[in-house]
Amino acid sequence: MIEVEIRAKVDNFAEIKKKLKELKASLSKSVHQIDKIFGHPMFLDSKNMIVEGGIVPRIRSVNGKCSLQFKEICRTSGGIELKSEISNIDIGVTFLNKLGFKEAFTIDKHRESYKYKGFNIDLDNVDKLGCFIEIEKMVGSPAEKESAREECVRLLALISPNSKIENKKYGDLMQELINKKQDKRN
Repeated sequence: MIEVEIRAKVDNFAEIKKKLKELKASLSKSVHQIDKIFGHPMFLDSKNMIVEGGIVPRIRSVNGKCSLQFKEICRTSGGIELKSEISNIDIGVTFLNKLGFKEAFTIDKHRESYKYKGFNIDLDNVDKLGCFIEIEKMVGSPAEKESAREECVRLLALISPNSKIENKKYGDLMQELINKKQDKRN
């Protein structure tokens, strides 16, 4: 399956939750996710940003369960994603280090996930970055990606009409924040 998603920065979730209730979207889960993000020089530019088409591994911890995930970064369409459960974080870190990946940063987020007509809608409060809405649809082939993205955009306009799509991944936004802090120190 191929994940097609869009993301938008929002001020808060009050109006969005109200609209989701009107649409009868169902709350499927609330979780606290901690993602350890890793980089490899082969997939990084001079500012440690992941290049388009690069691979980003992460170790995700959700309510005590850990998984190792690899995600292809395609900022405007969807990318390939692979994941496997692991017994603990240390095994994942050791494995990724042996492959040449180094830990870059951690993304700590509280997520409420909703289901609506084949879409996953996530409301993310991301530590240091703020509030975001993500709308995702899974498709079976690359040919379906563009129409799925257009459907996600229409749904975003319905749920949060004043939102502006953010094409950067949380990892990009976090790395930019890290880079700004380093630039101020130098």
